[in-house]
Amino acid sequence: MQELLTIESVAWRDQEKPFGNGVAQALDYTLSLCQRMGFHTKNADGLYGYAEIGEGAEIIGCLGHLDVVPAGDGWHYPPYAGTIDGGKMRPRQHALARRERH
Repeated sequence: MQELLTIESVAWRDQEKPFGNGVAQALDYTLSLCQRMGFHTKNADGLYGYAEIGEGAEIIGCLGHLDVVPAGDGWHYPPYAGTIDGGKMRPRQHALARRERH
């Protein structure tokens, strides 16, 4: 997880990659991680991806996104580091969830 947080996955329209290099790198990393954990993965031309495991008619889906807004200023911890402090990872999502910046 910490490695994923180091990727500057700010979405930018790009002729080669639908949401830019950072988002493509985050998607590739996440799908690779899922493959190593035994999931079957699909990258739909960089527009989205999914990972699935098991068989059967019923499935559970979890949706999320890998893009972030530009970091800006005012961070106590580097925004793309996933800093470990006091036994807790300090990811950038703290500010995106409208909590106090840590």
